[in-house]
Amino acid sequence: MSTEMQAGRRLRLHKFDGLSLFSMDSQIPTVGVAMIARDCAETIARALCSVRTIARQIVVLDTGSHDRTPTVAARLGAEVYFHPWRNDFSDARNLALDYLRTDWVLVLDSDEELDGESFRAHCPNLADPMIGGVELTIVSALEGGITTAEHRYTRLFRRHRDIRFEGAIHEQIAASIQRAGFEIARSQVRILHYGYQTVQPEKIERNIALLHAELERQPDSPWLRYHLGLAYFAAGKFDSAAALLAPLCTCPELSAEQRELARLRAAQCALAQDRLLEAEQFLELPCSDIHREGLRMFIVAGVLAARRKFSSALEALEHPTTCASGLVNQLQRERFCEHLRALGATQRLQARTLFPLGQSHAEWQTLFR
Repeated sequence: MSTEMQAGRRLRLHKFDGLSLFSMDSQIPTVGVAMIARDCAETIARALCSVRTIARQIVVLDTGSHDRTPTVAARLGAEVYFHPWRNDFSDARNLALDYLRTDWVLVLDSDEELDGESFRAHCPNLADPMIGGVELTIVSALEGGITTAEHRYTRLFRRHRDIRFEGAIHEQIAASIQRAGFEIARSQVRILHYGYQTVQPEKIERNIALLHAELERQPDSPWLRYHLGLAYFAAGKFDSAAALLAPLCTCPELSAEQRELARLRAAQCALAQDRLLEAEQFLELPCSDIHREGLRMFIVAGVLAARRKFSSALEALEHPTTCASGLVNQLQRERFCEHLRALGATQRLQARTLFPLGQSHAEWQTLFR
């Protein structure tokens, strides 16, 4: 059956008897889960199992799977509906919201899992009439799980007719929550995200295309330019990334975290293109977060190494902040420490016949970005 013919239809299978309910007490707000999915049969079970003990209802909106995703989801207790993909994440997420009947909605992706312990320990009082949304921490595993990155996002919110996602990509819900007259509470609830462990060029190019389309509609949006710059960086298109990110380093419309990351990525672009003075200018100010500060020092080490200041580069790499940063590949850091020690010894013994700059610098360009 084609995706168009399936649109709006539901796959019905018997639910497992083990599906737990968050609340059978009518006085306690109920939580449902909304997920959009496509060709994720290998990952969706982990995601769904992580919410079965807190969800009254689980909705999976399939946007055109060719694998067993719908069957896996239905067997794990989800209601599965089918709609064609329209190049718009908000469109798909809002369609999923329409099928929910619970008081609150938790949005989860198929390559994620809810940290149930943190939910039970730190979920705010959902019965508070002033709260309309809850910020969670998304912890993304990178580089095969060697490094991690964290950001905060409103993933838990009231089911309300005026609370809807906005934006074709990197869709947002917070603005509509606030326009509806509610507050957004911060929490220590965590979602673990595994989708960035490997580079997926086709998804990066899809995101670039969607961001370009959004920028045509909102050409003055610094938020869209920021995400497009990060997408170009992920694709290795450093000229395009730097052109977008460099002007955003002091943009007041972005958060402090976003401005710092824009500055670090701009520095990495400059280093990858041999513009060392420019990289140093981006790296002058420290970062407010230990993980971003550790990444800053890691990039500083790359600049110092490119300038053949091997002992200073080694000092930056061995700094406790660099060693503690989840954004720094620690195996890579250790390998470069060994490399720099060898170069430092060579420099002392043979000041005029150093390790060929071209060979070492090619590695720095790759590994310090």
